[in-house]
Amino acid sequence: MKFLLLSNVNVQPLVSALKPFEVVPGAYNSMLSELSIANSRASASEISHVISVFDSDSLMGDAFYGGGKPGQCDTFLDALEQFCSRHPEKIVVANSFCLSSSRWLSFADLTHADSIKCLEASLNQRLIAIAKEHSNLVVFDMELLFRRHGEDALISNAMWYAGRIRYTARMFELLSASIRGALAAHAQQSRKVLILDLDNTLWGGVVGELGCHGIALGEDGTARCYRDFQRSLKALQRTGILLVIASKNNESDVDEVFERNSSMLLKREDFAAVCANWRPKVENISEVAQLLNLGTESFVFIDDNPVEREAIRKFMPEIAVPEFPDRVENLQTWFVREVVPVYFGKYAITTEDRAKTEQYRANMARKKLAQSFDLDGYLAELGIECDIRIDSGADLVRAAQMTQKTNQFNLTTRRYTVADLARFVESAEHAVLMLDYRDRFGDEGSVGLAILDLGQGQIDTFLASCRVIGRKVEDHLLDKAIQLCRGRGFSRIIGEYIPSRKNEIAASFYEDHGFKLVTRHPNGSITYEKAIDAEY
Repeated sequence: MKFLLLSNVNVQPLVSALKPFEVVPGAYNSMLSELSIANSRASASEISHVISVFDSDSLMGDAFYGGGKPGQCDTFLDALEQFCSRHPEKIVVANSFCLSSSRWLSFADLTHADSIKCLEASLNQRLIAIAKEHSNLVVFDMELLFRRHGEDALISNAMWYAGRIRYTARMFELLSASIRGALAAHAQQSRKVLILDLDNTLWGGVVGELGCHGIALGEDGTARCYRDFQRSLKALQRTGILLVIASKNNESDVDEVFERNSSMLLKREDFAAVCANWRPKVENISEVAQLLNLGTESFVFIDDNPVEREAIRKFMPEIAVPEFPDRVENLQTWFVREVVPVYFGKYAITTEDRAKTEQYRANMARKKLAQSFDLDGYLAELGIECDIRIDSGADLVRAAQMTQKTNQFNLTTRRYTVADLARFVESAEHAVLMLDYRDRFGDEGSVGLAILDLGQGQIDTFLASCRVIGRKVEDHLLDKAIQLCRGRGFSRIIGEYIPSRKNEIAASFYEDHGFKLVTRHPNGSITYEKAIDAEY
């Protein structure tokens, strides 16, 4: 990856702040020309990412002082939109418009026809509309940085007049963190599971000593701190993050809190799993990982007890274990500022994300059902229905999410961005197949994905969510892939298996479905081929 950094002011310090990314700076104040000119450096094939970090006051020009229309702002937005359209293969990052507090209208700025505040809002409205239209544009909110850290701490008047450097060193650190976080969120790199302690974490005090009504949980004092923390956890769960309890407690005491304490905002059904016992938490978490069929590298662990945190770090170092705040008054703010953006950053929320906990709980019910049925009887009892969509632009975010996060039943483990998937959808030589699943327990949403190279009659990507492995839904996806290749005139279809540390479960898939091994490559990948005829 190679990044081109553009701006309308001097942002040279951001180059080193973004290391180890390979970042090359554009010429001073070259942002508009780089985005506008067809054969500019930004258009070069070697550039994978274009970062436009602009100063809103400077881009406004005289319009910031009531001296006309913000022509350069409109020009920038036009250029940005056209660049994103011309180059869907490039990821473009831009900050939101954020004008400084030096308003020439003073108190009248809120109601005057030339209100800077209103103009800023309209510019951001258009910027957001462009981002919604072009999935390769990633926008981060500059205003949040100023709100949290303060304008005086982030803007340097001395450096501005000396070298046209608008920001302080602290601001460049924050910009770097924001850009990294936005890119990670856009690439679907967030973790999946949050493991939570209970006593002095989800509520105040020890429930085994104080009883279900004696714990600190309510709307006043420190009890409000825990309730606000639960509000934030509930909001996080709505974005598709699974909540799990790992607590050293009597299960009956925990059940009583859920059933009888009306101050509990989080209900038992909000948790994908509840482990309340006296076993080591490492054992409980290992079992939860098996139950959910998820790798523990996607877990985050929150516990007020430093001994428990250290045990997880020692025995399960792949799990993220943030330090717990020293004061309960900082619990909710710490979580929203220090934990969520770092580990659970999201750039888009899909329908599947919002239903994630319900889906995993339903999957556990399916597992219980499977214990009393043979496979065919079990599948018949489930009442499985599958729908397959081809080249749906509405599925781009979910498709990219699946390529980034599906590791087990993933035959090639190729990772694709939203921009990559958009190119496949638009290409006449490719097809993107998305499979939706539902049964009598509920709707699982989109759980299977195949990307076909129709020019070669080859399966580029074939994967299914771990939630549906063993229900033969992958057979439906393969049948559709074969049908499309046959429709292009191919008498055979090619498949590829690339071994990884986690996808051994998929190793025999092609052979199990009548493919013949063609070549074992030196890098470990295997090419398969299956003859298809008009009767298939």
